[in-house]
Amino acid sequence: MSTPTLDTMASEQLDLHLAQLEDRLDRDYSGVTRARLHDLVTHERARFAGARIHAFVPILVERAVRMTLAVTR
Repeated sequence: MSTPTLDTMASEQLDLHLAQLEDRLDRDYSGVTRARLHDLVTHERARFAGARIHAFVPILVERAVRMTLAVTR
């Protein structure tokens, strides 16, 4: 069994935060399918794939997705 690295732990934390974000978006945008929300979150997350620091990725993803949904509604 291997010991988790800081990168692995950070990635798992990011996954958890983005899953929680999808849950919040699902509650706030009941007219949008969960699949669409997931696609939007995944698309925005990809923009930060090369980021050295991931601490702010969830809030940046959330803002971008909410802006997209505000424009497309």
